[in-house]
Amino acid sequence: MLLGTAAWSEGPAERRALVARLDSGRLADLNRIEAVRLRKLGEGEPERLADALVPASLRRVLEGGPRALARVRQVVAYAEKWDRRGNLPDALAPGLDAVDLLPCLPRPLALARLDGPVLDRLRIRGQGAELSAPPQPGLAAVGLAGGGLAGFCLALEEAGSVVLGSWMTDAWPGGSLELRVGAARRSVPLKTWEGLALPPLRAGEVWLLPPPKLKALPEWMAGADVLVSAGFDQLALRLGPEGVHPTVQ
Repeated sequence: MLLGTAAWSEGPAERRALVARLDSGRLADLNRIEAVRLRKLGEGEPERLADALVPASLRRVLEGGPRALARVRQVVAYAEKWDRRGNLPDALAPGLDAVDLLPCLPRPLALARLDGPVLDRLRIRGQGAELSAPPQPGLAAVGLAGGGLAGFCLALEEAGSVVLGSWMTDAWPGGSLELRVGAARRSVPLKTWEGLALPPLRAGEVWLLPPPKLKALPEWMAGADVLVSAGFDQLALRLGPEGVHPTVQ
């Protein structure tokens, strides 16, 4: 299951909501789909009940703990079946080209590196960010109420804060983490982080795992395109004028 946060226009207003990426590539607005499902079941005040059961905020879902995350999985399965039938409305599942994907958790409860330093949780950026230094990409762990782990997302430390990927996966990701700058490429297996001990996590807390050791890349030009990818997500970034000296080891 891949969960994220997206924003899109609805006339003069903006909708910002928790979304799941469906097999078709469409993005399911889980809060609204749950309201429709509850209305079909004859529940009174389905929108208010949906706000409690499947809120339009990933952080609120994480605060609900394992039961809330299980409820979200049920709604994702319901949306997948509806989408396969071919009549899931665009208003409930817009296409990727109709939305802006934000960092999966735009305002975490706390943000820190696993080795201790606290980072600025209010300056998190996502797709299209300009980097002030060559990146050291890796993964971040996302906390669930009760001290558990909700999942992982792409992450890289940047200027005292972090760039987060668009998607949180609730399963351990397979394959490799890849960094591309022009024709240059470096990769590391994601199993590098398997077995890493994590402290108890609070709901909505994000911990950056230690970045991998990558072979130094050639010197880059300011404005160079940077692509960080794994099987479940990719971040398209750009190297700013301050970040032209390679520091990735």
